[in-house]
Amino acid sequence: MHNLKKKFFILLVLPVFYFSLDFQVEFSGLNNKKALFFIKSISTLTTNIKVNSINELKYIASKDKDLFIQALQAFGYFDASISIDIEEKNNQLDVFVFISTGPMYVISSIELFNSLDENKKLEICDIENKLPIKIDGDLNTEDIINTQKLIIYLLSTCGYPYAKVEKRDVLINKSFKNGSIKWNINPGHFYKIGDIKIQGLKNINPVVIRNKLTFEENEKYNQNEIIKTQNKLLASNLFSSVKIRPEKNKDSDALSIDIDIIEALHRQFTTGISYATVDGFGINLGWENRNIKSMGNPMNIDLYLAQRMFDGIATYRVLDFIKQDQDLVFRIEGSRENIPVSYLAFDYSYKNRIDKRFSKKFDGSLGIGFDYLLVNSSSHNGNFFLISLPVYGKYSTDLDILNPKDGYSITYRASPYVNTLHDQVKFFKQTLIYDLYIPLDKNKKFVFAARTQLGSILGPNVLRLPLPLLFLGGSDDDLRGYKYRTVSPLNNNNQPLGGRSCVYFSFEPRVRVTRTLGFVPFMDIGNVSNNKIPDFHEKWLKSFGIGFRYFSFFGPLRLDIAFPLNKRKNIDEDYRIYANIGQTF
Repeated sequence: MHNLKKKFFILLVLPVFYFSLDFQVEFSGLNNKKALFFIKSISTLTTNIKVNSINELKYIASKDKDLFIQALQAFGYFDASISIDIEEKNNQLDVFVFISTGPMYVISSIELFNSLDENKKLEICDIENKLPIKIDGDLNTEDIINTQKLIIYLLSTCGYPYAKVEKRDVLINKSFKNGSIKWNINPGHFYKIGDIKIQGLKNINPVVIRNKLTFEENEKYNQNEIIKTQNKLLASNLFSSVKIRPEKNKDSDALSIDIDIIEALHRQFTTGISYATVDGFGINLGWENRNIKSMGNPMNIDLYLAQRMFDGIATYRVLDFIKQDQDLVFRIEGSRENIPVSYLAFDYSYKNRIDKRFSKKFDGSLGIGFDYLLVNSSSHNGNFFLISLPVYGKYSTDLDILNPKDGYSITYRASPYVNTLHDQVKFFKQTLIYDLYIPLDKNKKFVFAARTQLGSILGPNVLRLPLPLLFLGGSDDDLRGYKYRTVSPLNNNNQPLGGRSCVYFSFEPRVRVTRTLGFVPFMDIGNVSNNKIPDFHEKWLKSFGIGFRYFSFFGPLRLDIAFPLNKRKNIDEDYRIYANIGQTF
């Protein structure tokens, strides 16, 4: 009996699977890649469905045909027609979908009406001129829907946070192959900013919050400023949660703004180990308090102890000093740096500067510095007490610091120095760096990156200047492969004298093979000379290499191996290995 049931089950199921028809689908006639992708995504035919007969396949195709027509109309093809043919050849079914789009319909007119004002035209904040869709542009449903969302958002930035669309009409004119768009908008009441209430603070002074507000009481309500303030508060790392909510008040045209805060932990201690080709094994220790005296000002103490490098830094930052996005920074540092062949340097410094963020793309700083520098084991030893006025500026169109893929950045640093000891030498140092990133495919998995670095020191002969501040090539971002900080004119003992100018070029085609793995072949060329401005006639040193990237959740991990092409006898090795976090530049 059991065997009989088993055979009966097999007889029932086998025809369903064994006699199902295989078929392939081919689309033609539609050159709009976005529309074609969408049509394939909604098609039942492309889902590897099993059919048992040609009639079933024809039924599915007819259902898909209706969906395809609706989809094409959403992309502006209101005269589209579709034919579907099914052919059988060598026990294989082929489904051919022929699409004739007809002309793309365009926008003939765009009108916005105020439903609260006898349906007169909506004349608030000049919204009609801020819309992305234009007359004679493509009549695309996705663009219309996105524009409608933008209308509501724009009204929320002009004092109308409760605006809504009551009706939208798109009237198609097949004779002229166009369509008109009409919106009936209910803007709601106009509101200003009322009382600002802050809740949830425990250890932070409310002044910290108010200093970061980008809106004030009695201003018109602006949703964009609400979002901007929320982002600024979260970016301070003082809070784990920030919610900003407008609340209506009865019989009032002012909205109360409720700011609900959850404070983050303000103190932390970090530790880690590291290995660098130059410094050897090292230990990193760090302490941070992001809320000194309850005013939200961070203080950091960092200690780095390695075989060839000791470095201790204490930094205190007064946020939003005098005005927003402007910080006052105090920094004390002491370091011991032992670079074989080049120098042994002890540096004790105090720096005070103002950091200013002018926009998302542009920031800069201006300050004053005091350094006591003692240089031994070098081509020219000495001790210096330097006073400097450092200036810094950077403009970048790609905001991804660890893995930029598109755009460019320009970085300029300059500082006059005065040595108050001995002969009171004065000199002026400046560097200019230009980084370029060109994506070679739409997904930005293949990026060509290039860097140009120029440096100049206006001052006396290098023998009167502190060697650590002169130009010395051979780091992990200029002339990779050469001995660290040794590329410059040399003395008779093959010790670097340092240079008063430099020029470096780096080229990297960056290839991301999978979601987590990539490789980067690279080439560097450059020179360091004793001239005051970069010398393009000096001997050029060249190197090449290959790098490997592992793309982690926080950024790419970098491992490079570089080979010097102009290897200097008794100085350079056959190759050098570099490891770090982030792309080289």
